[in-house]
Amino acid sequence: MIYNNLPFAKYLKLPGLNASKLKPYSISPRFGYYKEHKEFETSEAMTTGTLVHSYVLEGAEATKKMIKDNYITSGFPINKSTGKPYGQDSKKFKDWHTEQGNKEIVTEIQLAHVKKITRAVTSHSKSKGILALSPNRETAITWTCEYTGMPCKAMVDFNGGIIAGDLKTFGKQLTRNSIEREILDRQYHLQFSFYQDGLIANGINIQEFYAIFVQSKDDYDVGCFRINDATMDKGRNDYIKAIYNYQKATDDQSEFKDGLFPEIESIGIPSYHLNRDDEIDYEEKLIIEQMLGEVCAK
Repeated sequence: MIYNNLPFAKYLKLPGLNASKLKPYSISPRFGYYKEHKEFETSEAMTTGTLVHSYVLEGAEATKKMIKDNYITSGFPINKSTGKPYGQDSKKFKDWHTEQGNKEIVTEIQLAHVKKITRAVTSHSKSKGILALSPNRETAITWTCEYTGMPCKAMVDFNGGIIAGDLKTFGKQLTRNSIEREILDRQYHLQFSFYQDGLIANGINIQEFYAIFVQSKDDYDVGCFRINDATMDKGRNDYIKAIYNYQKATDDQSEFKDGLFPEIESIGIPSYHLNRDDEIDYEEKLIIEQMLGEVCAK
């Protein structure tokens, strides 16, 4: 099913597995179970990403309302002796924050930073073109996984016609190698394939998936990438594995679920240290020296 303009709070209440839950389960049932039951913690980088998403995908007016409803941006308690706000680790600040309902804090400096990142995305010719072809923003979908029969859900950043994609803020220098490593380390390939298959299950014939990466520091560089077929295939295999491990962890009533190594395996030093052409074979060297010594002795 497709849900347009569904508030995120209502999306969270929809039944089904999402990519965030599945990613750790692709490692092992034990790791997935641990992450699922670990208390969720926000960070400044996550808040920046949320606000950039809202500005780029929803627009300035919607974002201003979202900030007003969900964040504290002013009114911080002032230390009279310095004329500046108390530090966030001080008792005065913590007491004041509790009175405000512990809403997340966003400073003016952070908001200015978010707006710079947003302008970088919306002024980049290729990202602007991709977004223009994708009028459907933050579309919520639910479906039944054709491989496992499990209910699934997702909220896709943008889609239109035969393309869909995801916007990612990136805290490192934007290079091809760093992006490839980020996709693997953060299991974005699993997420991208999961989204594409969910859209296809809802009758939207997505043939290409794009990722827009924007550097969230320094020069705010932007890169637009079509995710290649081999990566999408790997992502599909990984999310199917994740669902399998989720089902296994759910069925397993023991305290400790299977980890990464449930069976005995062979192991050794890293393969690049083995059979190196530049490495001397000392066993052979000693045999040769011994033979030469015996010849000389005769």
